[in-house]
Order: sequence, then C-alpha cells, then structure tokens
Amino acid sequence: MNVDPLALEHVMADGWRAVEEDRLGGWMLRASSGFTARGNSVLTAGSPGMPLPDAVAVVQDWYAARELPARFALVTDAAGAPTDPLLWERLTTLGYAADQPTLAMTASASELPALTEASPPVRADTRLTQPWLEAFAAYRSIVPGVAEQILTGSMSQLFLEVPAGPDESDQPAEPLGAIVRVALYPGWAGLHAMWVAPQRRRQGLATGLVAAVGQLCREHHIPDVYLLVQRANSAAREAFGGMGFRDHHGQLYLQRPTPELAGLSSAKPISR
Repeated sequence: MNVDPLALEHVMADGWRAVEEDRLGGWMLRASSGFTARGNSVLTAGSPGMPLPDAVAVVQDWYAARELPARFALVTDAAGAPTDPLLWERLTTLGYAADQPTLAMTASASELPALTEASPPVRADTRLTQPWLEAFAAYRSIVPGVAEQILTGSMSQLFLEVPAGPDESDQPAEPLGAIVRVALYPGWAGLHAMWVAPQRRRQGLATGLVAAVGQLCREHHIPDVYLLVQRANSAAREAFGGMGFRDHHGQLYLQRPTPELAGLSSAKPISR
C-alpha cells in the first residue's frame, strides 16, 4: 500500500490515545500510568525540532516527572531496520535496548473476507460494555479507569463481539466468544485488542470479525484497514496475511532503566 509510514503512524496514534499527551516538535509524548507500551512511549514519527541530545534529555525528564521509564517508539521499515538511524545510534549509545518489535499490516477493505452464512454472529456497539471490557481483561492486566479512557479515546470507535457459544468443557464459559475494537479515522479503520476465547479458537471467529469489519468499511466507504501485530507472532501474521493484510512498516520500543527510577517503590511498571 502506497502510504507513508510516518503518516500512517499518526493515523494509528489516534487509534490508541494516551491518557496524557504532549508534543515536542513532531514527537508525541504519551503517558497512561504504565498501561501498555504504546500508551507510555514517545512516538518519534517526525523531528523534535531541536538537537537529538537535547530532545532525548527532555523526554527523559518528562517521563521521570511521571515516575515512568523513558520509552521511545521508533519507526522501522517492513524488514525491521530503523528509519531514523541517527536517533537509533544516539539511544543505543546511551544504553537503550530494543524491545517488543511490532509490525503494521494494511489491507484494502475491498479485499477483506466476505461474510457468509457460515460466519459467526457479530454484534457492534459504539459503547464500551462491561462484558466487552471483561473479555479484554481476560487476556491482559488492565489499569481500571485508564483502560476505559484509552479504549474510548479515539476520534471514533466501535466495539465488535461474537457472543459466547456452548462450552463443552468443564471450564466456565467465557462472557464473549471473541472481541475486537475498531478505531475509525478518516479513510481508515484500525483493528485493536482482537481476542478469541481459548475454547472458541480455530472456529473462524477471528475471520468472522475481520469480515464484519470489511463489511462495515465497504458500507461506510472506508477504503483501508490497518492492524498491529507482534513481529515474532508468525502464526498471527500468517493468519492475517490469509485475510488480505500485507506488511507495511514496523515499530521498535527502546527503553533504558534509570537508577533514580529503579529505586522508587511507587514507580508504575509497563503493562504489555
């Protein structure tokens, strides 16, 4: 897809808005009480408007004031090479280490799977409901209040869900069978927080959710869709590739623990 990675990064930034945001030139500083790496990192998609050493120092002071480690989100190409080698060199020289390499994948809504009679039932709501939030919390730790603010903080969003199905195991049924959050931005729909209940996996629920998103996009003339996936998650990458998504660009998080933060008992850990 012929869209500039930095431009798409700014689209995706609206898809997961932090509780607190600040600007340093073209950089976006984000803090959310440690909840998610995206919500607690500076997006370096642009120029900070000052020399790199000064910009890095400003970022470190900004996060230290919030009792959080300074974490930089660097844009990479599809192969994983940083697109800002000077910033990469500066940070690694200071002892920052790369973590959580992610990959942005994009697709044309017209190429996403179509809904069929075999597709699972999918419900969509503009509201964040308690069952949806409980399903979200079933696979990751959340910070109450902060998670809700991030999940409802985009320009517009929809919460899609597949109702719980019959559970033949001895375990209690999950409140919902599958979920995904869709962040809406002019020309784009972003898939976030996709999850399928363990006992419902390999039943086509993820494909059904993607097909439902494709149908919504086609009905409302939204041409393109993006999602983020861990680069190491080859199974997910292959599955999304089979649904029409293609690798676009990547992102790396770089973090360096600082001595003054390491001893703070009130410091908030990053939730992944």
